[in-house]
Amino acid sequence: MSKMKSKLHYFYISPASLVKPVYNQGMSAKRITYLLLLILLTTSSLFANLREQGIASWYDSELGALTANGEGFNPEALAAAHKTLTFGTIVRVHNLENNQTVDVRINDRGPFIENRIIDLTPVAAKALQMYEQGITEVELEILSVPEIPESQYDRPGDTGWYRIQIGSFSNTQRVYSLYTTFYALGFNPVIEIIQNTLLRLTLRWIPSSEKEESLKIVKSLGFDEVLLRSEQNPNL
Repeated sequence: MSKMKSKLHYFYISPASLVKPVYNQGMSAKRITYLLLLILLTTSSLFANLREQGIASWYDSELGALTANGEGFNPEALAAAHKTLTFGTIVRVHNLENNQTVDVRINDRGPFIENRIIDLTPVAAKALQMYEQGITEVELEILSVPEIPESQYDRPGDTGWYRIQIGSFSNTQRVYSLYTTFYALGFNPVIEIIQNTLLRLTLRWIPSSEKEESLKIVKSLGFDEVLLRSEQNPNL
């Protein structure tokens, strides 16, 4: 029996007994074409995002208080908070006022004050010689980004994998058509029966490195409003 036919068994069994399909690691020629076009359109912005300039500040908290990735806060650790960078990213912070630098690991979220781009631990602020003044102009240089975000939580992005919930449908032929379309593009579509009458279509096991490209492909097919969920790592 082919892989596609085995996946379509989701039409006939209850959601409680769904068996995880084989992770589809291949990409069709059509999806490769999609990705190449998207890469060409976004390459310049990707390189621009390797550096960021703005205001750095520092913050303190109770020893052991949980950071946004679930670790205990340590004022003596070379760590920092950033609004969007992947947990575990190593960033070199350049103090533009005195040319001092320090490498920090992102494990928290913030700062949530306009024009501020990073919040440092006290020891990192001292390394930049900006502890006394509180804030300084800096440039951030990304040194490394982990394949899997370093987080204790199972939230969208924290596992390094995503699922995209396309929607729920009552028309079986419509779901079948969408299933085959997404499968041909290299996705891992899964169909679940919900409320005994609806069929929910979800694209599973999308690595974080393919999230943005996948969302753009989904949008190009007419699905502007989808749900992005956290996903388990299929390799564990």
